Amino acid sequence: MQHGEYIAFLDSDDYIEISAYEEMYNKAKKENADMVECDYIWEYPHKKREDIGEIYQNKKEMLEKARVVAWNKLIKREIIEKEKIEFPLGLRYEDVEFFYKLVPYLNKVAFVKKCFIHYTQREDSIANTQNIRTKEIFTIFENIFSYYKEKGFYEEYEQQLEYNYVRFLLCSSLKRVCKIQDKDQRKQALKENWDNINTKFPNWRKNEILKKRTLKNLYIKSNNKVTYKIYCFLLGAIGTGSFWSIF
Repeated sequence: MQHGEYIAFLDSDDYIEISAYEEMYNKAKKENADMVECDYIWEYPHKKREDIGEIYQNKKEMLEKARVVAWNKLIKREIIEKEKIEFPLGLRYEDVEFFYKLVPYLNKVAFVKKCFIHYTQREDSIANTQNIRTKEIFTIFENIFSYYKEKGFYEEYEQQLEYNYVRFLLCSSLKRVCKIQDKDQRKQALKENWDNINTKFPNWRKNEILKKRTLKNLYIKSNNKVTYKIYCFLLGAIGTGSFWSIF
């Protein structure tokens, strides 16, 4: 039988500061929080980079701004078990589905603004090894959309869900697709990526969140049939340097 008021997740490649869970738990108890989030450090072989997240005030901001990984969070066990929120089996991007299904039930979130988690980057890791399975992001989002509709949340969060779909497919997921080694698979995945955006949400450029003047939004809205191909070429040819890291 499992015990504990809160649950934490940590990938086997990563490591955590020794005081992390104690401080996060104390924060959770002090603020009666459903979830506590901390910051983390990207640990590359020859460098490191801090990832400092934004503080969000409500569920809609959480869907818009939160980092969707599960391993920098302490989550109340009762919510996970009561709502039967699970990671999808056998799919990449499992954290995305788990987190977005969790959000509607998080009424109080607290933050410990310290880089407790060391997110280890290896060239041969699953996240950095790209193939046609990168397209599993489509299945993940269909699972999320179906869940929100089934639970009656979709209409309330439609703008946030649309925004995240477009953002993922034009930002972080696109970077991965552009790194698929097989040329035919890469071409197929890039076409499906663009077609799915415009089929699923044909009026995505009118999304209310995209009206905010941020560098990320300017990049997203600049995508059309021509610029999309240019961005794909640049991502595949010159990699994911400092400009792309903000996405």
